[in-house]
Amino acid sequence: MTLHPAAPEELPDLVEGYRQAMRSMIDLGRSAPADTKEIPTTCPGWSVHDHLGHIASLETYFDGGDYPKVQVGDTSHVRSTFGMWMEYGVQARRDVPTEQVVDELETLLHNRIASLSNPDLTLESPVRGPMGKEITLGDLMERRLVDIWVHEQDIREALGRIGNLDSPAAAVFMDRIVSSFPRIVAKRLELPAGQSVILESTGPVTGRVGVRMVHGPDGEVVPHPLFSGDRDTAAGDQADQEGHPDEEVVTTTITLSTDALTRRAAGRRSTEDTAYRVVGDEDVARAVLDALVITP
Repeated sequence: MTLHPAAPEELPDLVEGYRQAMRSMIDLGRSAPADTKEIPTTCPGWSVHDHLGHIASLETYFDGGDYPKVQVGDTSHVRSTFGMWMEYGVQARRDVPTEQVVDELETLLHNRIASLSNPDLTLESPVRGPMGKEITLGDLMERRLVDIWVHEQDIREALGRIGNLDSPAAAVFMDRIVSSFPRIVAKRLELPAGQSVILESTGPVTGRVGVRMVHGPDGEVVPHPLFSGDRDTAAGDQADQEGHPDEEVVTTTITLSTDALTRRAAGRRSTEDTAYRVVGDEDVARAVLDALVITP
């Protein structure tokens, strides 16, 4: 599947996407109302201020700083060890004025761009990842683009300022949805052989991904990607059709905007509150969207 605009893949493009994502977050923070701590968002337990603090805490950590471990109050919205780790950074900045947090983000952007401009760095360079794990720089950059952009969208939604939906970071998140789609359909749903599901984004990031459930070599039902353009995949699809000529092929197509799709995939908007159009089986479409969340 081809996305337009395409997600950045090379390190200079990922760094530029990161710069743009951070710049957009900073500008949004500068223009936010004074009462950011009182404005709730669809990210459970977090206000607008908390999203800014979250990004500042992680960027400080990835810039080589210490990650705080502080006393946390209400944790009813925390669902995992990773979630608790992130909560420490948010809590550490809850009493810091929003303007000061945004100033911190401005400094961090300058420092991070300087570090990431090192000509010796490559996509495979080992770097510090979340919770002390070592990951590649390419993996970290993709994660940072997704994280910063999703939280920017959380703030935008809370403030009623929807935008920045055609950015490199938006394309990276869309690319992750596309890459995860066949696995999600196969592992989280029990669809019969012959059932095809197509997911279409109308933009600003446009694209289409699909999967058809087919019989594997041992008769099991497995996902078969659509629109891959791969000859082996196409040949396998034809062989499956010929091997099961009496099997009914049913297709359900789900169409959404980039905003609706990414908000659902981030788990911020329920299926019931998501605007989408279906051609085919409504129940299948609803089950697919219920299963579509890809964020931790």
